[in-house]
Amino acid sequence: MATSSDSNTAAVTGDPASRRPIEPKTPFIYKLYQYYQLSTSFLFAALLARWLIIFPLAGARFLPGGVHEFLCYLMIYASVGEIIWLFKFYPLKSVIFSKTLLKDLNFIYFVLVLHFYDDYEHALVLKNISYSVFIIGLSLNQAYHHWCKLFKRSGRKKNTLVFKVNNLLGSPLLYLSEYYLLLLNVQNPNFHSTPLLDIINRIILIIYFPIALAVYRNQAYK
Repeated sequence: MATSSDSNTAAVTGDPASRRPIEPKTPFIYKLYQYYQLSTSFLFAALLARWLIIFPLAGARFLPGGVHEFLCYLMIYASVGEIIWLFKFYPLKSVIFSKTLLKDLNFIYFVLVLHFYDDYEHALVLKNISYSVFIIGLSLNQAYHHWCKLFKRSGRKKNTLVFKVNNLLGSPLLYLSEYYLLLLNVQNPNFHSTPLLDIINRIILIIYFPIALAVYRNQAYK
């Protein structure tokens, strides 16, 4: 039988994405949490649907004009919202050392570096085919992630077909395409670039794969 000390230990160890969160105290908060997870999952599915409609008609050359603004707003909404819920439901120590927080900060960094807010229709980086691969990987990975948090917040079932598709297709596509887009951004300077930002971008490129590989191995085999 579990003791109170065991419960306290479980509450401060591990990653928030793999444990059951502290139950909200009010029905309103719980419903708001469910709305966030459901809306985010739906919006990532809508992102994929939008790509499926635009890409065959416009191709990679004109794709950013129809999808990039929606993509940036969605990534910020999903990341900031998830960070808020992490700090709401979990102890500070668990949040700081969680791979979920790392993922959200990575998405925010991606938007800050590749938003091209005033000329994304003409950004050469976004016209590369890796941008489409990124959208596919991101949509599959995050729609599944937030759907699981809605109904199975204690963990994901690893013997399901959906988990295997996400693990073997969604996550690798997401990691590889994001890295390539960040690499292209460094190789193609633009008027948004600064010397300090260039240094930060190069550091991120150096540490990206070791961290991504560690996260992927944890996700796939634990």
